[in-house]
Amino acid sequence: MKYDDSDLIQQTLEGDQQAFAALVEKYQKQIHALAWQKIGDFHIAQEITQDAFFTAFQKLSTLTDHNRFAGWLYVIANRKCIAWHRKKAPQPQSLEATDPVELEEVYYSEYMTQQREEAANQKRRAVVQKLLSKL
Repeated sequence: MKYDDSDLIQQTLEGDQQAFAALVEKYQKQIHALAWQKIGDFHIAQEITQDAFFTAFQKLSTLTDHNRFAGWLYVIANRKCIAWHRKKAPQPQSLEATDPVELEEVYYSEYMTQQREEAANQKRRAVVQKLLSKL
């Protein structure tokens, strides 16, 4: 028997942990994909996903409109990604003092991130074009 988010949230608030497990199962892939896209590391994205669900579970009673759970969860995950980037932000240092190999790794990493973002943007554009052509 399928329940909508509102029913599952109400059951969770009443103490049914299996109801929250159903919410996790329903949204886990999307939240992980979001984190992976923003972070660029599969395993760190898994940790962020777990942390986002843990935070959602702790704060579930503060969600006033249960039908907006998906968007609320997305915001939590996005904020976790932003916090991770802030925590991992490199400290500025002189280019002369930086090891050339390290510099190349940083540039390559930035290049790969830009390539992933561009590929994701192209996929989104293709989907939008396809949907527009159907209209």
